[in-house]
Amino acid sequence: VDIDWEYPGGGGANPGLGAADEGENFVTLIQELRAALKASGRDYLVTAAVGSAPGKIDKIPYARLFQNAAAPGLDLVFAMSYDLYGAW
Repeated sequence: VDIDWEYPGGGGANPGLGAADEGENFVTLIQELRAALKASGRDYLVTAAVGSAPGKIDKIPYARLFQNAAAPGLDLVFAMSYDLYGAW
């Protein structure tokens, strides 16, 4: 199951979307999703594709999803990097 959370905290095409507490909500969503999938008795990967731009990646407390190494909230995190640009 892949969760694509491109604009945590807002900043997407609709300026009316997004809230400061979305990072905590994301952690809760992943934890509850993981628990529900585990209760099904089947094995699932839980992954997330996340915005990697400054101001987005720091909106979600990812460390909380990996505190328990034996049962992490996410199996993989994919950084969406297509919004990055510069003179490098």
